[in-house]
Amino acid sequence: MEIPGYRIEKTIGEGGMATAYLAVQESLGRLAVLKVLNTNSRDTKENVERFLNEGRIVASLNHPHIITIYDIGIAEDFMFISMEYIEGGDLRSRLKHSISAKEAIDIVKKICSGLDAAHKKGIVHRDVKPGNILFDKKGEPLLTDFGIAKRLTMDQDLTTTGVFLGSPNYMAPEQAEDGPIDGRADIYALGVILYEMLTGQKPYKSESVIDVIVQHKQAPVPTLPEEHQIYQQLLNLMMAKKRKNRFRDASSVLHYIHHLEQVESNKSAAEHAGKNKKVTMPEDRVFTSHVVPGKKTGKWPTYVLTALLFLTGAGFAFVSYLNSKLTEEISTLNTNQAEVANLDPMVKLAPIPAVGSVPTKVTDPAEVEEVSKALGWLARKSLEEFRLTAPPKDNAYYYYSRLLEINPDNKAARRGLKLIAERFAYLAEKDLAENKYESATGYINIGLQIDPENKTLKELKMLTATSKQSIFDSLRKLFKS
Repeated sequence: MEIPGYRIEKTIGEGGMATAYLAVQESLGRLAVLKVLNTNSRDTKENVERFLNEGRIVASLNHPHIITIYDIGIAEDFMFISMEYIEGGDLRSRLKHSISAKEAIDIVKKICSGLDAAHKKGIVHRDVKPGNILFDKKGEPLLTDFGIAKRLTMDQDLTTTGVFLGSPNYMAPEQAEDGPIDGRADIYALGVILYEMLTGQKPYKSESVIDVIVQHKQAPVPTLPEEHQIYQQLLNLMMAKKRKNRFRDASSVLHYIHHLEQVESNKSAAEHAGKNKKVTMPEDRVFTSHVVPGKKTGKWPTYVLTALLFLTGAGFAFVSYLNSKLTEEISTLNTNQAEVANLDPMVKLAPIPAVGSVPTKVTDPAEVEEVSKALGWLARKSLEEFRLTAPPKDNAYYYYSRLLEINPDNKAARRGLKLIAERFAYLAEKDLAENKYESATGYINIGLQIDPENKTLKELKMLTATSKQSIFDSLRKLFKS
């Protein structure tokens, strides 16, 4: 592959939609990251739209804490985005080590300022997470990967599943529901990151991705350890379950942090001077969305709200944490198509409930809709990232099967299974073209277990058998001669 004006040095990352390369922009002699669209998937048109949208969105922003786009273009059959190369690693790596409260607040401020700039241009990121916060050589954080961002003024999403895109560990409650998403979803995600930086762990953990999504919707805002209690109200306002109770915008977050820093500064000065100087925190109603501008309110709503949030969440928190094993963290779902090659080609899949059969999973009717939305989102994301039948309990087949256990007549799940079979047909075609008959046969067998009527897989099975027979015939002739 050649991109005019660039010399590709090496591959530095792969995802379900694009491959990233480290390259040299020859005209300026500078390093750049080339994100090149993978055009080999079956939903290329949709991916192209999302890919180009990412370039246009980031290029329209000019902010010291948002990654810079150099160029967008087409070379041969490839779409590419050229952006600045950031060599300081990401926040996900830094979280493996201790982060001081001062550093955590500094990161939140700078990323929040970038989000403020994006939100003011009508752009919501929707996938703010540690892996999307990079550090330059000076240690300054930059927000990247606007690949699933959207303009707030768009009439509709680029995909019908757009509202579900995001990472479960950092996903605002409303992202698992139908309806519009605004900048407060990004504020929620940044609040989750703040908690993780201060405590070294995610606020909600479970062996099940679905449980994590449900906890984000229902569990109370987590409590910070005593040494970080000064940041508890900041966290409460960033991670409030209802959007109207969160900071109304990123500017409000920055304003609140500024007041918070002033409080700490005054307190420190008072202690140093040996005085008992009284300091006050800014009132919550100044920053949240539920207060009507210009309307006078007393201080009691803040206290009542805090008490109600605590009481309504306490019951769920007790049951959730009592029954959860809490033994492993949820993966960031940053897998890629290459991992499919590690599948056992002879794997036997669990049977799929027949149409019209009785549900095998008894679920509380009140939770059916919520769980179905979560399963649908997870299934579509797994399908997009080629997590077809692996890893265990985190793949498209598993999630679509769970949907059918709840409702055997779910048409979307049935269609999803057919799409999985098509993905295996693509993988088999690719391996046959490279004369990898054994793995191609494995993919065909798996695909036919999922959709026995898939015409492409049937034809490939016949072709594989014919190819093998011709090889055996050639070997017989060779040994007879």
